[in-house]
Order: sequence, then structure tokens, then C-alpha cells
Amino acid sequence: MADNYFGAMLVNVSSIELSIVNLKTGTQTERVRSTVAIGENIYNHEAINFENVAEATEALRGFLQIIKDYGITNYQLWGSQALSAAPNAEFIRDQILSRTGLSIKWLSLAQESFVRNEAIALKFKPYPQLVTKSAAIIGLNSGSTTFSFFANSQLIASHNMKLGPIRIKEVLQNLRATAPNPVDVLDDYINSKVDDFYRFLPKALRTTTNQVILVGAAPLNNYFIPTGETSRTLTRKQFATFTHQVMDASNQFLMEELHLTEENVELVLPEVLLIQKLLTVVHADALHLVNLNVLDGLTTNEQIAAGYHPNEHFEEQIIAAATDLAHRYRVEPHHMALVTHFSLHLFDQLKSLHHLTNRDRLLLQVAAIVHDIGGFIDTHEHYLHSDYVLKQSEILGLSAEETQIIAAVSRYHSTRTPAEDLAHFQQLTPEKRVIVAKLAAILRLADALDDAHQQTISRISVSVRPSKVIITAFSDDELSLIHWAFNYKAQFFTDVFGLKPVLKQRRSHK
Repeated sequence: MADNYFGAMLVNVSSIELSIVNLKTGTQTERVRSTVAIGENIYNHEAINFENVAEATEALRGFLQIIKDYGITNYQLWGSQALSAAPNAEFIRDQILSRTGLSIKWLSLAQESFVRNEAIALKFKPYPQLVTKSAAIIGLNSGSTTFSFFANSQLIASHNMKLGPIRIKEVLQNLRATAPNPVDVLDDYINSKVDDFYRFLPKALRTTTNQVILVGAAPLNNYFIPTGETSRTLTRKQFATFTHQVMDASNQFLMEELHLTEENVELVLPEVLLIQKLLTVVHADALHLVNLNVLDGLTTNEQIAAGYHPNEHFEEQIIAAATDLAHRYRVEPHHMALVTHFSLHLFDQLKSLHHLTNRDRLLLQVAAIVHDIGGFIDTHEHYLHSDYVLKQSEILGLSAEETQIIAAVSRYHSTRTPAEDLAHFQQLTPEKRVIVAKLAAILRLADALDDAHQQTISRISVSVRPSKVIITAFSDDELSLIHWAFNYKAQFFTDVFGLKPVLKQRRSHK
């Protein structure tokens, strides 16, 4: 029986949680939460306190005992993105490993947002109806807020803002010691940060009315959502009334009214003021509080990985997020679409050579979409700018390591190769270097086939021979430039795969 069960553990800034789920049915059989606040001071650039680590390891040992009691052998420990940013995060990771045997997988902010989207799509019944028009999933993290915008049942944009309840709470604590009217100043602070972020969104997103699905607002969920249910819908007016009550209330009143502890009552005002502003800027029709968090998303993701739910719909969100990023940096859409098409065709036809996975195929697709974003900064050596921009970006659903792979593939899609750039390339593990090299070699050929950005080739066919790979381009145009670019970029493919790519032309119309 235990074979169908999975134990997910998450260490974040203010707590540690365990969820045990039956992957086949999706039923949660155990949920345990420890209030060990391992990293609440990290937004002041402070290291994690080692005394808190001792408390955290003790809590994790208790979780492991629960898992053992269930006879479960399939379990994993994750750490939040915010915690991974602590100055001594890797030391903490090593200490937890040595004391508990648990190895933390650090989540990226994009992964946290993505798995929560998965949980909402599969566990929040009104979701399909809400996203048929315009809806925004807003996720509150300790120090950041994530946005996923939907229209016509498709993800159209994904963005992150470096502002969250715990980060705001620390500002409020400072204001109370220095400002005569701290709440008013805090409200102005939140407004300025949100407005500054929101003005960079596409105009269509800034003017669209949305149904808002809010996740991560734990204190409010405990108050508004009835026991045994997972959601509650509020009107804008209802939430505005609640906001005014919170602004005028004492902590003691809030603790009694909202059934809060001293540890989380300080989060209520920052959280409420932030939500109130967000509802305004996204022109919210209604607010749907949903009691699902990252941990629920991780167990849902494990169900999908185990084959109990299809994942095609969610991979489409990753592609949509990458496309949104490309549009933000004004990548030429026709070149992007053709290079993506050629890249995937080459990948599929060369499986006998590369032996890569479906996930690697997805990474190639993302890289093909975003490889030219550096041209927004400067067309000269744009591939270097692409590398930099991608490393600083969050693409929904991708881990930090996967983002690094895509950045490296984009860096090597043009003139440079890893052999010419060893100092940069050696930052990756040997296994990842091979993946980057294979994906970059394929992308270089695909990019060369539209080197002039004129879409002169309508389609290609691929034939693998003992010593070469013949790529036949169907076109009625003169392809001298493409032949030159192809021969130049093909050398790296030969270095990686040991076969020489040969480009042949066949007329589309005889």
C-alpha cells in the first residue's frame, strides 16, 4: 500500500511542513506543520541562525519518523527560493544532510509559482470557468509575489515582483520605530513598489479586468475559509471593509478575531495592505481565496510525474511564459517561430544520436524561443546579452539549473562555442555540459537555416548516414548566405556528435 504514497517536506522562511499523499487518489492522509522560523531575518541580509537549524533538524527527524510509521520510502525535502538566497544557505543544506540524511532541493520562484498553478488547476473546481475569460493567479511568498495571467484558458503572461508579506513586515517594524504614522507610510511604500512594477507590464494586462485567485495568504485563509473547505469568494467591497477593520485593530484584537498566534499576527497588516493594492491594479472583479500552497503544488506535481494526470497542459504554460519573455524583449516573432520549428524537427529526427529526454526537448524549445532576447540590448554579440538576461530571469516552471542551461545554450547558439569559452562553460557539471553542448549544436543548425531572418526555407527533411547528417532545405530562393552560415555553424555539431552536417537544397516548386 505504501508504494502509492509520497511524503513531501518543505522548509521555508517561517515554517516547515510535511504532507503525505496517496498519489493514485490524490488524498492527503497526513499534514504536519512546525512553526520553526528558520530564516525570517534573511531580508535584512542576515545569515540563518544555527540555533534555528538545530530546531529545524529536530522537526525534520520527527517528520521522518511519521514517514517511517507509514512505511513510505518515496519522499523528498525541498527548500523555498527565499531560503536558498540566504548567505549561508549551502552550509545549512549540508548540515541538514549530515544530521538527517535529507538532501534539500532548492526551488526557484518560477517553480513555486508553477506547481501552485498545477494544484489550482486540478484541485480548485471553479478554475476552468474562471480562466476562460480573464483571470490572474496571484501567489504570495515570504518576500515576493508571483502573477500568472490567463485568457481564453491559456496562460498569456507570468511575472514576479520582489515584494512579499515578510519583507513588508520588516519595513513596518522599522517604520514603527522611526515614523509618527507608520501605517500610512507603509501604505505609500506598498503603492509605490507595486505601481513601479506594474507599469512595466504590457498595456493590455494593465487595463484588463480579472477574476483573482489568491494563494499563500495563510492568516486570511484561516479566517475566511470554513473548516473542511478549500476556498472562499469575496467581493472587492467585502475585502475593502475587512482592510479598514485590520488597519484600525490592535494585535490583541486580531489574534482573538482571526485566531492567530503572536508569530503570524504581525503579517496580517502587511498582507492585507498588499492584497488591497493588488486587487486595485489588476482591476479585480472578485477575490477567490484558495487554501493551497507550494507544498500542495509539489505533491500535485509528483502525481503528474507518476502518470496520474496528463502534463501537456502544464508544459504549455512553460512555453507561454517563455514566449511572453521573448515578446517583452521584442524578439522577431517569425524568426523565433521558424527556428523553434526547425530545432524540434532536428531533435526528433536525431534521437539516435543525442539520446536526450523529453524534458531536454522542452528546454531546447524554450531556448529556441528566447535565444535572441539579448538583441534588445545590443545586436553586437547579442548572444552574450541573452546569456546575462536569462540568468537574471524567471521562466515559469523551470528550476534555477534549467534556466542556467537555457542561458548557456543561448550563449552558444551563434558564434562562440564552449571550447572557446571554457572558463564560463566549466561552471556546469560534466553531465550538464554535455546536454548544453548537444542542445546548442542543434540550435546552431536551426538558427543557421534562417540566418537572414527572411524565412526563405519552408521546410526541411533529415537523413542520418554513417558519417554525415544530410539536411534537405526546401526553398525556391537563393541560399548562398544560409549555406555559408550553415557550414560555419556546422563544425560544432561535428565536434559534439562526430557526424558532419551537409545542407542540400531542393526546389519547392519544380
